[in-house]
Amino acid sequence: MKRLPYYLLILMSYIAISCSNENLDDTAPVVEVENPDPDPNSVPDPDIPPNVVTTPCSSDILSNVAADATIIFNCVLDLDGKTITLPSNVKFEFDGGDIKNGKLVFDGGTIAGELLNSNLEIEGDVKLKKPTFNFFASRWGIAEGKVSDQVAKNNKDIFQNVIYKVKELQGDTFNVDKLDAFFKVDKPLAEATAREAAINIPGDYNLIMTDNTHLRMQPNGNVRPLLLTVTDGNSNVVIKGGILHGERDQHDYNSPGSHEWPTLLSLASCNTVLVDGVTFMDATGDGMSINATSHAHSPNYNPARNLIVTKCKFLRNRRNSLSITDGHHITIEDNEFIDAGIHTASSQGTAPGFAIDVEAARGSGPQPNQVVEDIIIRNNIEKGSRVGGFTVHTGDRVTIEGNQMENLISYSTTIGTIIRNNTITSTTDKTADNGTAITAGRNDRYERNYGNKVYGNTITGFSTGIKTANTDLKVYSNEIIDCKVGISIEILTNSEIYENTIRSSKETSNGIVSAGLSEYINNVTIRNNNIDVKRTSFIFVDINNNSGQENYKLVIRDNISTSTTLSNTNGVDFIGNTIDQSSIRLVKAKNSNVSSNKISASNSHGIRLDTGCKNIQIASNNISVSGNFNCIEQTTTDGLNISIGNDNTCNN
Repeated sequence: MKRLPYYLLILMSYIAISCSNENLDDTAPVVEVENPDPDPNSVPDPDIPPNVVTTPCSSDILSNVAADATIIFNCVLDLDGKTITLPSNVKFEFDGGDIKNGKLVFDGGTIAGELLNSNLEIEGDVKLKKPTFNFFASRWGIAEGKVSDQVAKNNKDIFQNVIYKVKELQGDTFNVDKLDAFFKVDKPLAEATAREAAINIPGDYNLIMTDNTHLRMQPNGNVRPLLLTVTDGNSNVVIKGGILHGERDQHDYNSPGSHEWPTLLSLASCNTVLVDGVTFMDATGDGMSINATSHAHSPNYNPARNLIVTKCKFLRNRRNSLSITDGHHITIEDNEFIDAGIHTASSQGTAPGFAIDVEAARGSGPQPNQVVEDIIIRNNIEKGSRVGGFTVHTGDRVTIEGNQMENLISYSTTIGTIIRNNTITSTTDKTADNGTAITAGRNDRYERNYGNKVYGNTITGFSTGIKTANTDLKVYSNEIIDCKVGISIEILTNSEIYENTIRSSKETSNGIVSAGLSEYINNVTIRNNNIDVKRTSFIFVDINNNSGQENYKLVIRDNISTSTTLSNTNGVDFIGNTIDQSSIRLVKAKNSNVSSNKISASNSHGIRLDTGCKNIQIASNNISVSGNFNCIEQTTTDGLNISIGNDNTCNN
């Protein structure tokens, strides 16, 4: 039966369908969280390899070996420094024994992985008996626990050489269980690039670790070291399990710069990689970065692509938990992101401070420097991020869905992005007083944001539920609970906001409002929303008043709401809405149609026109008021071209 590679079996089970302008809160508190980290200063108990036999082999065991022979080692062979050249196709098999202190030169044949060790050299044409190799630190001279820089360098060199040796012997799976060691991966740039100095995982390879595997970056003062990397076009790689440790609290920050780049795992210009169940903690920079080794306009451009990151845990990484700056067709699924960018007692978090930051550097030329597109971020858990949860600073066709969040989801520059079916719940005074759950766009990125959707999200307890801007945006079927503002609109065109539910018991709560930066809103429809807030359902102020905006139009129709205020607005139509226990007020409004609404006002006039109104048509409304209030009230005489139709119905 043909043996399918591990990565293929895993990937077949999946169906793939610098910095933000967000406020950086450098006063965020130090947060204590779980700590899956044994004491790095202690010396771990040694592992126990399967080479348990101590009986010496016969001195002539290799003297008369014939071609195609099979030798089973249930004894210990000491080569005494000799080089043994073997006949063709000899097979060395394992039964508890060992080989040491010498060199074997093969001419075809196989060797059991259990026989490999630091005191045995292997040359010639040979491969492992099985493609799976089990690594034991004690057989290779890895020094565990806290060590000097020189020993940590030796650790790195040994570990890397064994990885490459297994690959050379046609192994494809490298298993590590009990290991707790520091690795020095920082070198001056004149000696090696960060990727060259890191532990490199080759292509067609599986690095399989367990909860007993701790790979630690040796403390350093370098600004850009990497602990682990898959790069240079390598493909078909699995990295599974294990705990990768950074050194943010031991890092030497004395040299110039932000020291925001030391990273635990870099996936750079690689293809078809699965990262499954790995813990990334305490990185000085990012827990993981996904990028390319050259710019998108370079002739040798090779983006990272077809990547899956799943069931991983990210803890206390100083910059971001995960950064994606160049890549295509990437899935981030079923992970935990905890305390991204937080301050600790020994080190301050640094910008951006997000759990996931999708941020391709576009550059100023006609072609972008970096490209990120076709990203799925789903079914993750985010808690405690210092600045925000997930952001698409720059990238296209990003789907963010089904996540459990405590902090902001946002995009700044994107085409075709979807934010759907997420649950975003405020858990701090910071987000309840000033936080936004979803930011969909930025005024300064107007022409570069379109074709985006925000729907099916449940938002609870934030100051603002959803901020919107730019063009060709749909915001629908969201449930926004106990926010001060449900939906805020900045500059927005050619968009729809519909079928959202907004309800809040906060005394100052409002429904859908124009933001302070909302200079104009054009060809926008707000329809079929259900709004129940304490203060005002719709507030629009100072929009569409500049030259060239005379024919701009905002339509508010078929909503269930409470009171509405239009102040210093142009081109706002209010049609077919149901207003319960409140009214609509117009101040300096012009070119508006208020018609076919059902208004029930218990403590105010039904429709109130204050100073400065112009070109207002009021028709076919069904209005109920009580006491001395009027169904339609003009409080001043300066209104121009105010048309109040005879088809309005007044119930008093």
